[in-house]
Amino acid sequence: MSQCLNPDCLHSNPEGCQFCQKCGSKLRLVERYYAKSILGQRGFGRTFLAVDDFKPSKPPCVIKQFLPQAQGTATLQKAAQLFDQEAQRLELLGKHPQIPELLAYFTADNRQYLVQEFIEGETLQQELDNQGAFTDNQIIALLKDLLPVLDFVHQNKVIHRDIKPENIIRRASDKKLVLVDFGAAKQVHSTSQSVTGTVIGSAEYCAPEQAMGKPQYGSDLYSLGVTCLYLLTQA
Repeated sequence: MSQCLNPDCLHSNPEGCQFCQKCGSKLRLVERYYAKSILGQRGFGRTFLAVDDFKPSKPPCVIKQFLPQAQGTATLQKAAQLFDQEAQRLELLGKHPQIPELLAYFTADNRQYLVQEFIEGETLQQELDNQGAFTDNQIIALLKDLLPVLDFVHQNKVIHRDIKPENIIRRASDKKLVLVDFGAAKQVHSTSQSVTGTVIGSAEYCAPEQAMGKPQYGSDLYSLGVTCLYLLTQA
C-alpha cells in the first residue's frame, strides 16, 4: 500500500500508484520516499513507515511530518523550531549505532519533513506490557547498554530531555537499545544552562530543574532512573 501524505486525506492506495486515488496528491515524496503506513502521531508530528525508492534494496525508513495542531503564532513558531532542532540534533550526533541516523530534512508542499533510519523492534514500554516487570539483572543490563549512549549524547553537548520507556527501542536484529525521539533535545551552549527555557518533557519522568525550565545533563540521568524504577515496579 501507498499512504497519502496529505493531512486532509491519508488515503491508503494500492501498490504502484503514483498519485492518490482520492485527492490526487503525488504519493512519492521529493521523488524518492513512499509512505507505507502511519506509525503514530503526537505533539506536532505524524510519523510514517516508508520506503527509500532510490536504493536497490528499498530499505524501510521513517518519515516525520511537521503537523502543527495548536493555535497561536508563538506556539506554532516554537513547534516549528523544535522540529528543526530535532533534525539538527540528529545530524550533530552523527552515526552512533544506537541513535537513529538522519537521512534527510527538507520542505515539500509547504510542509517540513524529516527522514530517519527505521529501528525495527519493541519499545521498553511494549516489553513491559507484554512481559511484565523487569528483573534486577535486566535493569543492570539496560544501564550498561544505555549509559554509554547517553554519555555520547552529553559529550556532544546535547540534553535529550524526554527519556522514558516509549523512547527506548530494543532493536530486533541485535537486541541493542536505541535511544529515539530527539524532538525535545536541547543543545547546550556556554551560557544556556543558566538561562530559563521552555519546559519540555514528560512530566512523570521530568527532573525538578527541568520542570523549572533549567535542564542539566543530570536531568537525563534522573529520567533514566525514573524509567528504571517504573520498569521494575510498574508503578
